[in-house]
Amino acid sequence: MVIGRQKLQDPKPSREEPTASANTPVSHHRCQAESMQSIRKGLLRALNLQIEPRLPGGGSGRVMDQWRTTFSNIAHGARDAAAPATSDNSVSPDVGNSTSPRCCTMTSEIFMKDLGWESWVILPVSVTIVQCALCSPEGNVVQCPSSHSSMQNTDSQVPCCQPASQESIPVLYVDESATVVLSSMLLTSSCSCRHGDLQQPGQE
Repeated sequence: MVIGRQKLQDPKPSREEPTASANTPVSHHRCQAESMQSIRKGLLRALNLQIEPRLPGGGSGRVMDQWRTTFSNIAHGARDAAAPATSDNSVSPDVGNSTSPRCCTMTSEIFMKDLGWESWVILPVSVTIVQCALCSPEGNVVQCPSSHSSMQNTDSQVPCCQPASQESIPVLYVDESATVVLSSMLLTSSCSCRHGDLQQPGQE
């Protein structure tokens, strides 16, 4: 849902560099690589966009940098007020039978630069993608998550391992007419084997 729009003004630079985790399981890397394209498509769908905006060339990078600088303090304040996120590139299994596969929460910090979106997404610089997957008792993924289990899809193909709750993420981006758009998208925040209604933001 689009919340607001505003025309682009003038510029100033700022740089954000992605960080990588050294302790990422190999199986998690494989699943993440396989799903990067589906993550891109899922995020576009969550923003109600068919395709990535094609911006006119010339000077847009400096304008984007100024907007990031302007809004970064607001974003950091909101993040500090929220519950601490799971560390990036991790796999957290649900407690269950010690020998049977478990429902795991796979979290990855995906940077807009990784998606090739730094030219039109102002904020956030990165998002935490949560995917639901079957894993062994040791935490090794045995079945990669379904393509769009992070983005508003409750019909997970993994048996007894589905999104349990979602959170709303504000997104500031520039559309094809060089207008700044304030929107939001719903992303999965936890996984569970419990069958029932998906908990939306604001629900008890």
